[in-house]
Amino acid sequence: MRTFLAIDVNNKEAIREMVNLQRKMLESGADLKLVESQNLHFTIKFFGELNELHVKNLTERLKNIHIKPITVTYKGIGVFPNLRHISVIWIGVDEKSKEKLYEVVKQVDELLIGFGHKDDKPFQPHITISRVRSNKNKDRLLNVIMNYQDYVFGNDILTSLKLKKSELTPKGPIYTDLYTFPFIEG
Repeated sequence: MRTFLAIDVNNKEAIREMVNLQRKMLESGADLKLVESQNLHFTIKFFGELNELHVKNLTERLKNIHIKPITVTYKGIGVFPNLRHISVIWIGVDEKSKEKLYEVVKQVDELLIGFGHKDDKPFQPHITISRVRSNKNKDRLLNVIMNYQDYVFGNDILTSLKLKKSELTPKGPIYTDLYTFPFIEG
């Protein structure tokens, strides 16, 4: 099964702000595939295809994670790979939040030493909000992006890491939580 580790966006007000931005991007007339509000998350590690045994092994290792709930500030907008050729539009976090998320990744990496699965992409904290299908109305889309460069979408308290299954369908991915690793005080 296709799997990844994620931290979900929890704050309803922040989600509402992100959805408002998605609406403005659509109003630009750009050719976009928006991420549904219930699927907004940080991808901590992408594993790709794992069998049941690997999932069980992974789950056992990650049960040992010790992270306190994390307060983050959703701030700014970015694109992959660059502004000349946009394929993904994302929302970022402030510097303090980045440091906290890097700590999560560091702890996950330590727990997964010897697991035998390497994620080749370096971690960059972001929440994908849209994929760009073509250059249609790109100038208008860039205008919206520029207006949100330093916008604060809100704060959140992140409370768990989740192992998710991703099923790709013609209407978009369907994510199923396989296991939740709660962040606990103390």
